[in-house]
Order: sequence, then structure tokens, then C-alpha cells
Amino acid sequence: MKIKARRPFKEDYKRIESRLKNPRPLRKALANAISMLQQGNDLSKKYVVNALLTHGQGWYDCYIYDDIIMIYKIEGQYVKLTRLGTPKELEKER
Repeated sequence: MKIKARRPFKEDYKRIESRLKNPRPLRKALANAISMLQQGNDLSKKYVVNALLTHGQGWYDCYIYDDIIMIYKIEGQYVKLTRLGTPKELEKER
């Protein structure tokens, strides 16, 4: 699968990374999750994944590190990374 990171996702990542004292574990967890998605593997084997039924088919959120959630959509051969943040920050997105 091909990965497309939307602008809000990139901005969220920069914001979260700047808040952390040691962003390395977040980078590692995010890289692992993205790698699993690229390979077409099921994230729910390693992470807590929820379908976002209010958004429609193909939308998911995944707890990748502590309380950091990644929101993404699967469309055919593409995975669109849309948002990244805490549950409170992404309350309206979920």
C-alpha cells in the first residue's frame, strides 16, 4: 500500500514531537505502524484500532504511543494519514 500523509497530520506530528522530551519512542512506534500499513498487515494485532463509523467506511483510529492516536483512511491501495494527537485534541475528528 502507498502512504499519503496529509498536511494536518504532518503539522500534528511536528507539534507533538516538540512537546516530548524524548520523541524517539513516538518516532519508532509511528514508523512501525506505518510500515505495517504499507505491508498490508493488520494493526489490531499490535495496537488498539477502532473503526470510525461516523466518518464512513475505511476510517480508523489507532493508539500508537501512550495516548497518541493516529487517524487514517484506507482507500484501495492508499492509506491516507489524516491526523495525529491525543483523544482530547482529536475529539471532533473522532
